[in-house]
Amino acid sequence: MNVTGITGQCIAAVLATLLLQGAVGMVPFGMLAALLVPLPAAYVGMRHGTGVAALIVAFVVLTVAGLMGTAAGLGYLIPFGLPSLLLVLFLKRGLDWDRAVALSLVLLLVLGGLTLQGLAASRQTGVMEIVGGYLQSEVEQARTILREMELSANQAGQLDAALQDMQGQLLQVFPAVALVAYAVLLFCTLIGLHKLARSRYRIAGVPFDQWKVPEIWIWGLILAGGGVLFSSGLPAIAARNLLVLMLAVYFLQGLAIMRFFFRARRISPLMRTLAYVLLAVLNPLQALVAGLGIFDMWIDFRKPRKTKD
Repeated sequence: MNVTGITGQCIAAVLATLLLQGAVGMVPFGMLAALLVPLPAAYVGMRHGTGVAALIVAFVVLTVAGLMGTAAGLGYLIPFGLPSLLLVLFLKRGLDWDRAVALSLVLLLVLGGLTLQGLAASRQTGVMEIVGGYLQSEVEQARTILREMELSANQAGQLDAALQDMQGQLLQVFPAVALVAYAVLLFCTLIGLHKLARSRYRIAGVPFDQWKVPEIWIWGLILAGGGVLFSSGLPAIAARNLLVLMLAVYFLQGLAIMRFFFRARRISPLMRTLAYVLLAVLNPLQALVAGLGIFDMWIDFRKPRKTKD
């Protein structure tokens, strides 16, 4: 493709990213917009190289910072820009998609930790105080929404107590929750890249419906569960974080099993979409899918079964 064509794609990617970034705070489409923010830069990067993706991300950062300030520019770079760049970097090097995601998560954890440390040092406070302040602001927003719902005093009190308890729990498992959030973002970007590929580029790795967790990882889940039940203090907090991560990994394997059965049974795209929407909104279903992934080690749901004549 000539320079003019690449330049046009870069401009389109910048404009699309700015529009999506601007829609992140809008209700009720903000969450969907947030999941799509890294995709334009990642797509152009997969077609034309990591350097092109880096130019797009840099231009978006400078534009957002120029319009809304440095903090807003970093508000794009850290949650969205860096994940798209890292994912493209590893995919373009030919790594399997699961390893590309895993390496991206490791680097994001390191970079996020360093960023928080630097921010804490600049404000002369601690990392946990910064995280606690962020969670408190989210709780206050939730309280504002509750007040607008005109609930009874008893209902409002119960929900407020639940929010306070949730804030304390999230503060303890914030590292794991942040990694899971990044993982969701990376996988949504990966799905988008897969849908848009059309022989323009290749994503290495096994098909998702055949993907599974290495069997030895079950010991991580056992260790995390035991730590939560039988330890206290810092070991218990570490075990809770590990448990969140391991359940997320096995939830992903459960999704792979679901994908396998959808394809094997030739379920229509409409019914698949409905199933995924229900999975996102109904809490018990997430636990069932994670359980599906865990027990797959013993049952092997995707193993071909012999049918009787």
